[in-house]
Amino acid sequence: MFASVVAVATAAASGYFAVGGVLTPGALVPGGDATAARVFAAYMSARGVVLLGALLLCAALRAWRPLALVLALNAAVQAVDALIGVVRHEPAQAIGPACFALLLAAAAVLLERTRR
Repeated sequence: MFASVVAVATAAASGYFAVGGVLTPGALVPGGDATAARVFAAYMSARGVVLLGALLLCAALRAWRPLALVLALNAAVQAVDALIGVVRHEPAQAIGPACFALLLAAAAVLLERTRR
């Protein structure tokens, strides 16, 4: 149950940023309305949507082992996002992804332990 809740929360939050990155990148970062920034945001969002889709599909199908892997991969992505926030000295962009990384990793570990 915890893994499913984390999966849905991650999909909601990350989905918001993925869609926002395509539709209005300027609202997310300064200068985001430039053509290059819009194209880059679209490519990044496409990858995020596929990963989030896999997360929701595995949770809906109750495919627990693949779900644990997708949760772990999402945790790694969020950890890298947090690192980028730290390097850029942006606390909100570091703390938010770090919290998600911890929740996702915990969900992956708990799910894998309960499946054994």
